[in-house]
Amino acid sequence: MSTDAPAPVATAAPCIHDPEGLREFFQLIKQPNHWLLGQYLLATHQLEKTQLQEALDWQSRHPGLHLGEILQARGWLTPDTVERALHTLMGVPTIRLADFSLEPEVTHLLSAELARRYRVVPIMVLDNALVLAAEQILSADALQSLHFYARCPVLQVLAEPEAIQAALFSQYEDSEWPENYLGNGEPEVDEEAVWKEAERQAKQKPTVRLVNSFIEDAIRRQASDIHLRPCADRVELLYRLQGTLVPVKVLQRQWLPPLVSRIKVISRLNIAERRLPQDGHARVAFQGQRIDLRISIIPTYYGESVVIRILNKQAGLRAIGEIGFAPEDEALFLDMIGRSTGILLVTGPTGSGKTTTLYAALQEIRKDPVNVVTVEDPVEYELQGMRQIQLLDSAGFGFPQTLRHILRHDPDVIMIGEMRDEETCKLALESALTGHLVLSTLHTNDAPGAILRLLEIGISPSLIKSTVIGILGQRLVRLSCPHCKTEETVTPLRRRLLGLSEGEVFWRGRGCEQCHGTGFAGRVAVYELFALNDRVRDAIAPDITSGQMRELAIASGMRPLMAHGLSFARSGRVSLDEVYRACQ
Repeated sequence: MSTDAPAPVATAAPCIHDPEGLREFFQLIKQPNHWLLGQYLLATHQLEKTQLQEALDWQSRHPGLHLGEILQARGWLTPDTVERALHTLMGVPTIRLADFSLEPEVTHLLSAELARRYRVVPIMVLDNALVLAAEQILSADALQSLHFYARCPVLQVLAEPEAIQAALFSQYEDSEWPENYLGNGEPEVDEEAVWKEAERQAKQKPTVRLVNSFIEDAIRRQASDIHLRPCADRVELLYRLQGTLVPVKVLQRQWLPPLVSRIKVISRLNIAERRLPQDGHARVAFQGQRIDLRISIIPTYYGESVVIRILNKQAGLRAIGEIGFAPEDEALFLDMIGRSTGILLVTGPTGSGKTTTLYAALQEIRKDPVNVVTVEDPVEYELQGMRQIQLLDSAGFGFPQTLRHILRHDPDVIMIGEMRDEETCKLALESALTGHLVLSTLHTNDAPGAILRLLEIGISPSLIKSTVIGILGQRLVRLSCPHCKTEETVTPLRRRLLGLSEGEVFWRGRGCEQCHGTGFAGRVAVYELFALNDRVRDAIAPDITSGQMRELAIASGMRPLMAHGLSFARSGRVSLDEVYRACQ
């Protein structure tokens, strides 16, 4: 057909957002005149007419090529766009599942078992046919099975895997609970009976499936933590995504005892203990990877609160070049970790990426033939070619005891997960003095503050001067989502505090489907790298103040944390509010 012929009216769209649009689409494909790929792309404004004509001319000279291949090769369309268009022409459109209201009477037309097996979600009934949203086009056998079990014709549409997983989680887990257990939401009078029933329910399939489901969902979404937060009349399930707590689901109050009991079972905690905090760990397999879970349970006014930290030992490792160093700072950091003696400290609050930076340094160090021994609590990532030691404080095997044994094991490089007390700090610095490169972390607000912290702990100034070669202070800031960035409103007070001009424009994410409504997409480290020189070492004394040490560090070439953060904000990658929050 010539491209000069009138194109059909664009009743189909690249992505359908509502039931009415889906109804119109299925009415359209019943008509005898179907779309051609080029016509569809023109009508939906995904391609210019001149581009299509050029591609068709090229195809006429190269008969073996498909139109979609030519459009991709020219860079006019992405593979995803071509695939979506072809699926639409096959009668399988793509929808935005989050825009559809999923009614229980529709989702219950298909059992939870079948929905999970085929990873499909019923979204509506259309002319006696059940419309199913799936991650990919279903096979003929799958369609036949679903048609048999649903007892009606089946139509399929495509949706994002994350949206399918979220819908499966929200629509089907509620129905798995025995009706006689859910009750009416009122608090139980006999608490002991509730917990005895919870212990029994913890081993039942509905409870097991529910816990497995939200753990798997959190791992798939790359959450760092799962929160089960008890309230007066409900239990809230939240994930920490890109550093932000995101509400996922509200559960009935009666679900708390069996869920907590199940989590205690998998982490080998005392299921009968409900009045004292407990910490445990578990391990799960997900898509061929081994995932460690660190579980913390504490009693609160409304019941036990649970936080599950997700540690993927195969993912999350970064190279030095991926930390975010400026070229001159990267060269300086590489020089520090290339030395044979001394101690390099990484400082910052909990969750600031200190361990990630240390592992990046270890990956660089292990390129040379050296004996590397680490002491960690816990071992967060596994690295080949190193001896990694997991602490056992309960058995009297803490940092000081372990360090003494390590020094007899002929190490070249020692990594200490955290320096918490005077004994550990003194042993670490003395190790750096006797021909070892030591890497460790310290909890301080900034890089120069690490010197004062060591002095406060009781380390002598002479030992600090002789061993500390550099200190990296860092924070993690959340990158603004590129899909929903909008201009940020900055108050005059903040501009004045940060020394910003009125004309400077900053950007923030407002929240969209791509970023789960958070406005953020990924995180990056902002830092200050403090390299000690002779002038700084001469000034280290018990009476030195934090202000004096910071002035010396800046005079020695350290770029302050806030200055680095502002450079990210000015580039548009990070909001000014995020920089102010993290770097103040």
